[in-house]
Amino acid sequence: MSLKQKTIAKAFRFQGKGLHTGSESVVTVSPAAEGSGIRFFRKDLGAEIKLSPFHVTNTARGTTLTGEKHAQVHTIEHFLAAVRGFQITNLTVEMTGEEMPIMDGSALAFCEALKGAGLVEQAAAADPLVVTEVVELTMGDVYLKAEPAEGLQLDVTISFPYPGLEHQNLKLRVSPADFEKELAPARTFCFEKEVEILRQQGLIKGGGLDCALVVGEKGVLNGPLRFPDEFVRHKTMDLLGDLSLLNRPLVGKITVRKAGHRTHVELAKALEEKFGKKSPATGAGNAKKGDAMLDIIEIQKLLPHRYPFLLVDRILELEPGKRVVGLKNVSMNEAFFQGHFPGHPVMPGVLILEALAQVGGVAVLAAREGDNSKIQYLAGIDEARFRKPVKPGDQLRLEVDVTLLRTKICKLSARAVVDGQVVTEAQITCALVDKGQAEDNA
Repeated sequence: MSLKQKTIAKAFRFQGKGLHTGSESVVTVSPAAEGSGIRFFRKDLGAEIKLSPFHVTNTARGTTLTGEKHAQVHTIEHFLAAVRGFQITNLTVEMTGEEMPIMDGSALAFCEALKGAGLVEQAAAADPLVVTEVVELTMGDVYLKAEPAEGLQLDVTISFPYPGLEHQNLKLRVSPADFEKELAPARTFCFEKEVEILRQQGLIKGGGLDCALVVGEKGVLNGPLRFPDEFVRHKTMDLLGDLSLLNRPLVGKITVRKAGHRTHVELAKALEEKFGKKSPATGAGNAKKGDAMLDIIEIQKLLPHRYPFLLVDRILELEPGKRVVGLKNVSMNEAFFQGHFPGHPVMPGVLILEALAQVGGVAVLAAREGDNSKIQYLAGIDEARFRKPVKPGDQLRLEVDVTLLRTKICKLSARAVVDGQVVTEAQITCALVDKGQAEDNA
């Protein structure tokens, strides 16, 4: 029997303090129509934040999404785990602050609130992402594997140099009842020696012994534990929350060893890219319009640039005239590394800006629906910031919002991200010139 889409019967609200930012947020969760998916909104900013592994911009001690107007929502994984644990597919989540309340550090409060709102099965069938072949990722001593299986099965192993944490393993087939009983009560944790470091990094501003387990050299400082293996259960819940970034049910067996948010997100990206074709009704996937994936051949149909000055390899998402996300794989074979700089290769900042402008050009020119009479000239750069060097082997994620689009001009709000960290950001202005005029001025 196919899985049906599901929402809640009535809206509910809760509020609390975020673990890392310490900021208060009121969260309103409302029913949503079939095919809506899980949708996040920053009510205070009037911005939507799309649920997708490709919109994750930070994984330091939690999962952060960035959306319209550069609005962010932090530490969403526990809430998402509860949503996916109850097999809910359609919800609207409005937040008045930047971080999901930590509550007691587990997903228990979210479970109780969702159950209290009532779970409603909808008429339409769910559209699961089905793992049909093995996918493996290895990153140092971290190992992740997805393989075909019935339902969703999780196999998680953690290992830390603390008594009782040297090896914990949990195998679980995810169902609403098992999630609520086996995973939801498990609390987040940190190690005593890390507390001051985290504070110096600007994290755990809202943390305390009432919302996280703290582990010292001799054991847990603020027990008792809810389970003897509460730590691996919480890590399993984190994995489920991060896999919920796919915004659809997942069918397959997921095995992870020593993994965390960053590597969970990389696995989610790999699954989306390999198995993620979706029906248009779900509002995600690889449709040519809306959320698109364009290869280099399709990019060249829109942009006039060619080697060695075409600085975008793939388009991951495309909303013509509104938003685009592209990739640039930075190779040591790039011509500019010969002189910038010998023995210390760094990608020139101006070329990162050029790459952002080119990706923005895809959104602008795609909005012209087949009219390729225009060419895009760089006209101005404002508020440019270069926060971290880009080196060979890096993959630039180029995120551009079109903030103004007129007949002869466009403005772009752009940023480049490497491994979840912003490396460059700028406001870019481009002139749209007739190709004939551009040739006359050449």
